Amino acid sequence: MRKMFLLLVLAVVALSAHAQVSYKVTGTCPQDVKTIYVYNRHDGRAPLDSVKPQGGAFTISGQAPKDAILAIGHDDATTIHLFVNDGTPLTFNFKTSVMSGSPQNTKLNQYDRTLDSLQTQITMISEKAEPVLNDATKSEEERQAALMQFMPQIQALGIQMLSTLNKVGEEDNLIPLAFLDTLIPVYQQTGNTEAINKLLDESRPYSQHPAVQQVRKQMEAEARKLQIIGKPFTDLEENDVDGKPHKLSEYCGKGNYVLVDFWASWCGPCMAEMPNVKKNYDKYHAKGFNVVGLSFDRSAEAWKKAIVEKELNWVHLSDLKYWNTIAAKTYEINAIPASLLIDPNGIIIARDLRGEALGEKLKEIYGE
Repeated sequence: MRKMFLLLVLAVVALSAHAQVSYKVTGTCPQDVKTIYVYNRHDGRAPLDSVKPQGGAFTISGQAPKDAILAIGHDDATTIHLFVNDGTPLTFNFKTSVMSGSPQNTKLNQYDRTLDSLQTQITMISEKAEPVLNDATKSEEERQAALMQFMPQIQALGIQMLSTLNKVGEEDNLIPLAFLDTLIPVYQQTGNTEAINKLLDESRPYSQHPAVQQVRKQMEAEARKLQIIGKPFTDLEENDVDGKPHKLSEYCGKGNYVLVDFWASWCGPCMAEMPNVKKNYDKYHAKGFNVVGLSFDRSAEAWKKAIVEKELNWVHLSDLKYWNTIAAKTYEINAIPASLLIDPNGIIIARDLRGEALGEKLKEIYGE
């Protein structure tokens, strides 16, 4: 009987975690706005609902998971406005960005507007500095001098922004959920591990929220990725473009530095990074640098076409299993592009070197 009661309690908790709650936002917007949208901030899917405003007024309603972080925006907006789906009707003015409803959502909106205002001010100051910073006729000293004119203002605004974010992180309600994707990177960049642990502590009222569970999983995955640095590479076997099997150990640990590049022809960011990989390959290959591409493609034709068209003249392997590729499973790759830099002895010394970081590392190894 005790076990049956426990199972019943757990079932009720699970159901309540996915309970649907109604949301309703009534408000005003500029006359030229054509469509108002409501999104679920954390599921990345299509809008939950949309409505055509009439005479600058609108009402949009629907259902979403209880305590989901939702966002409202319109077709011409560059900014979305956040709220917690706590079941309390809201009013919102797109012209002023002011939202009112439950005390929680009213306060969340105040934080949202404060942070947006600070970011706007920083952007405006940065734009003033850009003409001088991008002026090729100016010396490096002149550019630095121009930048220093604006730095005190930018730093002061940055301090205000960090102070506001710290207040958000201290809130004992669901407000921090809305800013997790800002709070976590800021705390990581400043090395504030204590703040991250406090933000994700089991005692917080949102600790079991799906968004928090997702962040924890991502952080655990990132920690595991860093643990691979300094360890020998793990061997695997895939086919080349002619269908012949090859092991990674045929190329790694053979006395040269090797970049193992995880990519796919269908991946836009991967293809955008390829010119950088090729530039460095062409520059350092004669000195011993090699690249092994492990593709996440599922179409052999698309894979081979990209190799030929982009002139990616290094080793290419794939099992054509998309995200089920052995490369993803072996190295816990859940996003591409990704890469590993392996030293001549087969030890992984860096990962995810992209853009200038790859060139700087190779320059450190090989010189100019």
